Amino acid sequence: KGNMLVASDGTSLSIDKIRTTFNCHEMEFFKDFPKIFIIDVCRGESTTTAHKITTRGPDMPLYGHNDDGFLTIWSTTPGYQAADKSLLSNRMTDVIKSKYKSGYPLKKMLDDIRQNIREKPHGEWYCVESQDTTDYDIIFQQRKSS
Repeated sequence: KGNMLVASDGTSLSIDKIRTTFNCHEMEFFKDFPKIFIIDVCRGESTTTAHKITTRGPDMPLYGHNDDGFLTIWSTTPGYQAADKSLLSNRMTDVIKSKYKSGYPLKKMLDDIRQNIREKPHGEWYCVESQDTTDYDIIFQQRKSS
């Protein structure tokens, strides 16, 4: 309901409150780092129907906003259910694992994830939405073994 996580026992937690916990006023250490939230949950009661998709071919000071640096990825748009298949989480894992070593930016990975979901059974339940206040590419690096 709204931007709330509601548990099966009926208790709820505001996603905005979670997000605010990590803003630069609450945790100054995180101000220059991306904060990535992946929320793979229903966002309402409405269901969707599948349809075929047609495709076609100088230095100056910068001032930041309190909400800069957030990337929130939702499994579907407001008001809609997502199939209980963890499809977004699984596709994200597969795509990120296959592409992060090559320096592929996360924003481009999201395009691949969306396409990958459309090709899977139950993909019509997902309309991946991202809310992005970053002004840079997020690129994963492999950890150096010690």
